[in-house]
Amino acid sequence: MTMDVMEWLQSQRKLDGALLVAMGVRPVQHEHLGASVAFPYRVNGKNVAAKFRTVDKRFMSSKGVSRPLYNIDALSTDQELPVVITEGEIDCLSVIQAGFQRCVSLPNGWTAQGNATEPLTEALEALQASPYVIVAGDNDEAGESLPRAVATILAGHDVRYAQWPDGCKDANDVLMVLGEGALAKCLNEAKRIDPPGGVISGFSDLPPLSRQRVLKIGKEPFDRAIALELGEVSVWTGLPGHGKSTLVTWAADEISKAEKVRVGMIGFETHPFRIRDQLCRSMTHRAWKALGEQERAMVLKDLDARWRMVHSSSEADHHLGWLQPMVRTLAVRDRCKIIVIDPWNELEHLPEKGESMTSYINFALKTIRNWAKALEIHICIVAHPAKIKHEGKPRPPTGYDVADSAAFFNKPGLGITVHPGDEEHEVQIINWKTRDTMLYGVQRGTITVEFAPAWGCYRAKGEIEHQASLELGE
Repeated sequence: MTMDVMEWLQSQRKLDGALLVAMGVRPVQHEHLGASVAFPYRVNGKNVAAKFRTVDKRFMSSKGVSRPLYNIDALSTDQELPVVITEGEIDCLSVIQAGFQRCVSLPNGWTAQGNATEPLTEALEALQASPYVIVAGDNDEAGESLPRAVATILAGHDVRYAQWPDGCKDANDVLMVLGEGALAKCLNEAKRIDPPGGVISGFSDLPPLSRQRVLKIGKEPFDRAIALELGEVSVWTGLPGHGKSTLVTWAADEISKAEKVRVGMIGFETHPFRIRDQLCRSMTHRAWKALGEQERAMVLKDLDARWRMVHSSSEADHHLGWLQPMVRTLAVRDRCKIIVIDPWNELEHLPEKGESMTSYINFALKTIRNWAKALEIHICIVAHPAKIKHEGKPRPPTGYDVADSAAFFNKPGLGITVHPGDEEHEVQIINWKTRDTMLYGVQRGTITVEFAPAWGCYRAKGEIEHQASLELGE
């Protein structure tokens, strides 16, 4: 009976007989298990303990002895070679047979609770001396957590994890089914484990990333001040009644036409018909009510292709929890690349108990920016400033003047203020924040343009007067 155990290891588990002899694996007649195989645990070449198992997977180990990593002596040799960690002795022997001599195994496997870390921490210095560590655990629920646990223990060290082919649960399965070469290939192709929440790479092995895309109006002088990066947030502010909603609506519409993208509007203060009328005037230079039925149909066809409006229920609580599915649906279902939130002040803000409004706003803007990044969209936030004390003509507000938090200056990729100019219908568009001037092609500063109320649009200085003369036939 004892010989059947060794035959099982060689004929069914495909382990090499010479390797078993070299590792001291031998058959025994265990007083409790009967015919078993003994895996000796050696430290400095001396047997300090053993683990016993039967063909039908019953286990026992030496009593009263704390076992280190199986094959721990391998850590003292060839330190320029990587270390492989498995969950069992047979898997460890399989890895060694595949050519990875510096392989060790956890003495008691691994559980989903991750409570078997002592042998790893005891060997911490030797593991950190390796060029890198490959975790070759089991392909099950418990094994999924082992690579991250090893990476945590070896904080900052190069830790990788092996992936097994379909139908293979562990290293020995790969050896039995596909052979030594396939097992070696899996170990050689082990993937690096990066810190939670991020990926670290070189330039030649960058993970799949979307190309940085910046949306512009395509007209001067606006392209010197306004640029919307996908994956970013912009803040638009200005004194009450000075046209910040009008500008962001016009700019979004112009970018929609130039870049062939769709806009989603989450508006709380402006009636959808007013937005429709502004866009109609900008498009046709005529009021909606002045259009005939056929002209209205043409305008609606164009606007329906490029715009989506959110109609919020008066009974709804308009907080971040409400906002998230609205943004996600606009981005995913309706394929909007620009989403306007107008105004921020109408959202209900719910800081945690004891949390300051400044901390909450910082968290909220970071959260919204993460949405933009994940969905590859640009989110425009229209925000009212706090009351500014002034004598004479008020100064233009910036992100620092928006109520509740300086995060309105620090968090966005772009910051825009709309402010009246010195002459009638003259408008100053002030760029007070540009995160990446080289990428955006814009920089902080002021451009002065003209606004035509009858047309609901903005133009370079002198262009509106020139265009009006052409239309009148002068």
